[in-house]
Amino acid sequence: MRPSPIRELFKMTQRPGMISFAGGLPDPAIFPVEEFASCAEALRAQGPTALQYGASEGHRPLVAEIQRRMEPLLGRPVSAEEIIISSGSQQVMDMAARVLLDPGDVVVVEAPTYPGALHSFRATGARFALVPCDEHGMQVERLPEVIERCRQETGHMPKLIYTIVNFSNPSGACLSEERRRQLAGIAHGLGIPVLEDDPYGELRYRGERIPTLFSLAEGGVIFASSFSKILAPGVRVAWAVGDAELIRRMVIAKQGMDLCTSVVAQVLVAEYCSRGFLESHLERIRAHYAGKAAAMGAALREHLPSSARFASPSGGFFYWLEIGGDSRRVFERAVDEGVAFLPGPAFYPEPAETVGETVDGRPHARLCFTFAQPPEIVEGCRRLARALAQP
Repeated sequence: MRPSPIRELFKMTQRPGMISFAGGLPDPAIFPVEEFASCAEALRAQGPTALQYGASEGHRPLVAEIQRRMEPLLGRPVSAEEIIISSGSQQVMDMAARVLLDPGDVVVVEAPTYPGALHSFRATGARFALVPCDEHGMQVERLPEVIERCRQETGHMPKLIYTIVNFSNPSGACLSEERRRQLAGIAHGLGIPVLEDDPYGELRYRGERIPTLFSLAEGGVIFASSFSKILAPGVRVAWAVGDAELIRRMVIAKQGMDLCTSVVAQVLVAEYCSRGFLESHLERIRAHYAGKAAAMGAALREHLPSSARFASPSGGFFYWLEIGGDSRRVFERAVDEGVAFLPGPAFYPEPAETVGETVDGRPHARLCFTFAQPPEIVEGCRRLARALAQP
């Protein structure tokens, strides 16, 4: 077992006066503290239930809220048997890995991708096949050749495709509808399940929502999302939707992890949703984060050299910079200047665990715009520019 590279780098950013673009953290200044506190009244009525062990599948009132919210996103009604509530979306990845993967199996991931997913899949002994990305997300037209190369090198088809189709971590890219349809068709035709990780889908700041991969597919997709980015990460409540038999197996896996997600947290989140607080909160945070995204884009354009390239995200938390040099060296200089980001290599598997083409990500850097306040964003970009200017 190896530690999360992001968690290890995060420790280096905790110096006094440091402006951090490193952690993918929501802004605590807009956590709905008063609204959420008012929901604690539900504990008076539901205390005996909330303080007891709960069902591994999830607290039924919260499952019902998820059903209500998911129907328009997933394109059809979803039964309770197709839903599992988890202790954060990281647990969804752990459960899926335990159910679907054996040592030596291959997971297809977009490159770059979320390191937490690599961490979960790696724990099962899985290896990785990489599909390159551009500003529109995974280059799905490359997927068949990646799968075929995997088959030739290992003698087996990949066991899973993992993707963040909306405002990907780290690239911020959003997969087009055409590519989503292609991905769904390829995966279905080859019988490869897809884990659609969607923590940022509700955080679109411009443009029209694109249909979920789940809604475009003829089955075989596990849809996962979380309250961490749209409410607060401290509640540690997320969910997955999938085939009822697969969800049943994930429930069994969860029973060996933590028995059940905190019932207190589930009761509070269900109450928060049932009172209609979530929709109004989403409107507030979309506007709030859109302003921060614009502030970072303007500051990057003003202060960074023309050699630094980036695309402005239409949602999510991140800018993905191509800086031309080794981002690990730039990171060291940036920390000395008082600003932190995450170097690109954190978002790629190691060559030894990769089947086919490898990428190390050295020319790239991830910047999170949601945590810092606008004046800090501007000053942080100035500091980053000074770090980039050093030989």
